[in-house]
Amino acid sequence: MTPEQVRCWQILGLVAKEVILLQDVSNRLFNKNPITVDGLNHLLETPEGRDCLESFVGKFTRLQDTLTDKLLPQYLLALGEKTGAVLDNLNRADRLDLIADPERWLSMRQLRNRLVHEYVDDIENLVTALQTAQPMATELMSTAGLIQKLAQEKFPKLS
Repeated sequence: MTPEQVRCWQILGLVAKEVILLQDVSNRLFNKNPITVDGLNHLLETPEGRDCLESFVGKFTRLQDTLTDKLLPQYLLALGEKTGAVLDNLNRADRLDLIADPERWLSMRQLRNRLVHEYVDDIENLVTALQTAQPMATELMSTAGLIQKLAQEKFPKLS
C-alpha cells in the first residue's frame, strides 16, 4: 500500500466517526419532522435544544470540511490522480462519479457559513438553511460511504 493510500485510510477512519456523530445529531434535530419556525423556536427555548442545533452545525461543518479539504484530495492522490484547488478536485471527483454536482458541493461550503452566521440573526433564514442542510448532510454521509467502498475495492485496507 502506498503512503497516499495509507493516509487515505487514516482519513476514512476519521470520516467514519464524523458520519456517526452527524447521523446521531441529525436524527435528534430533525426528529423525523421538517424544521419549521415554530419548531425551531421551541427547540431554542431549552439548553438541550440549543446544544443540539449547535452540535448539528458543528458536525455538518466538520464533515463537509473533512470530505472536501482532506478526503477527496487524498483519495485522488491514492488513485494516482493529480489534485488542485477545491473546484478542480470537485470536478475530478464528479468525473470519477464520486459526487454528482460540483456546484452543489460549493453551495454546501456557502451553506456552512450561513448556518454559522444566521444562528443568531434571523430565525426564518436559519430554518431555510437547516431545511437545505438536512438533505446535504445525507449526501455528505452517502459520499463518505461510497468513497470507503471504492477505496476497499481499489486498495483494500490491510488489517
